Amino acid sequence: MSTKIKPQVENVVEFLATSPRIAHAYRYAAKHNKSLNRFAAMHEIGHLTKGVKELRKGPAGVVVLSHPDDDPVAFTDTALADILSGAFFLLFTEPTTHPEQIMQWTRRANIRAENRLHVVKVQSLETLDVSQLLGRVCFALSEDNKRGGIIDAYQIGDSLVVRGPKHRLLHVPLNALSSLRDKPREAQRKFEIDPDGSFLYWPDLDVHLGWNQFLHAVDPEALRKAQQRGEGFNQRYGAAIRSVREAAGITQSKVTGLTDRQVRRIEQGEGRATSKALAALAAAHGLDGNIYLEKLAKALK
Repeated sequence: MSTKIKPQVENVVEFLATSPRIAHAYRYAAKHNKSLNRFAAMHEIGHLTKGVKELRKGPAGVVVLSHPDDDPVAFTDTALADILSGAFFLLFTEPTTHPEQIMQWTRRANIRAENRLHVVKVQSLETLDVSQLLGRVCFALSEDNKRGGIIDAYQIGDSLVVRGPKHRLLHVPLNALSSLRDKPREAQRKFEIDPDGSFLYWPDLDVHLGWNQFLHAVDPEALRKAQQRGEGFNQRYGAAIRSVREAAGITQSKVTGLTDRQVRRIEQGEGRATSKALAALAAAHGLDGNIYLEKLAKALK
């Protein structure tokens, strides 16, 4: 039997359950998380060898759901080789799971790369935590998710381990995050994962951090590209502000609330156009704020 929850959108994650128990846990999760009904389909892997051609690889890929009690021998089936070669594996463990079971499972499954395997510790397979986790998998792997979604996170020593888009795993030193650096250890440990993976939240510190902030903390190249995108936008936006101002015959010194130097920096892309600055510019043009923003949007094209 293959149980499938029909997706209603193009971005689809195909979940493969390695046992009836895991499939049952998925159905429980789908009842409590509508995103699984929208973005995902689920099949029991033991019933796929005959109908493997019917399995459609969604743009977000294939995710195998397993447990150390499950026999990974099915992964060696030649009929499934093409599908599983690029799959991502979520291995669920429970309080009764012995570490040696995990080692044996990974050896038999022959999956060792950290970007293909994520071990999840849960109290029970049928919980809202599992439901939210599977929903975050859909969001993080979806092509529509441009901001980056967090699948899971946990702390090891002085580092935060964060799993995100394209299965990437980040090891982020806490001292690399200015908002967490030098904070009490107990407060650093207490964080929550947003249900859709948008951010991690430290309630005792009132700190929210998203995937890109973790990525920029450990990947200088990603940070440089993000800064370049920001600088490039500021320059284009500044040029649009200048174009609209000159078309209206307004000099830089006639913008009440801003000095001519501030206006010049904004127009040259050296400073960001804040909400306060845009309000001052709109007033100088005698325009409502929304109408002024529409003029800038047209000038950007």
